[in-house]
Amino acid sequence: MIDYSSGVPVYRQVANAIRDDITAGRYRPGAWLPSESQLAQMYEVGRDTVREALAYLRAEGRITTVRKRGSMVAAEPSREPYRVLAGTRVIARMPTPDERRDLATPGELREFGGMPEGVPVFDIAPGPRKHRKVLRGDRVELAFDDPPAKGSA
Repeated sequence: MIDYSSGVPVYRQVANAIRDDITAGRYRPGAWLPSESQLAQMYEVGRDTVREALAYLRAEGRITTVRKRGSMVAAEPSREPYRVLAGTRVIARMPTPDERRDLATPGELREFGGMPEGVPVFDIAPGPRKHRKVLRGDRVELAFDDPPAKGSA
């Protein structure tokens, strides 16, 4: 299953295999993945490689990890449209610890101590006199307005 001569890092091959299992429905949203030890045995790699693969999937938002419990498949959240006006500055980034706490649902606070790891935020600055907004990347879908055509007033 793992091709050491492919040029693709082994942890990425493991992450790709787990992602394929999630996509195929072998692991459904809310399901716990096998332990790191079990995954290491399944893919015949070391636990460090499995940890790297899980970190990669966590960064994609595919899984969440709960200390001392393991990793579970993240649910596909419904996304609300958010209209972004022309000229607005939008930065996608990972949240600060305070933002992870402030943007978390009550259930996430109980379960994870904040917003799950791997969920990005959108930092939206509409203009110099407008208030900046920070929105969860897993809850909104940005809809960008077209910029005004050149020569139009």
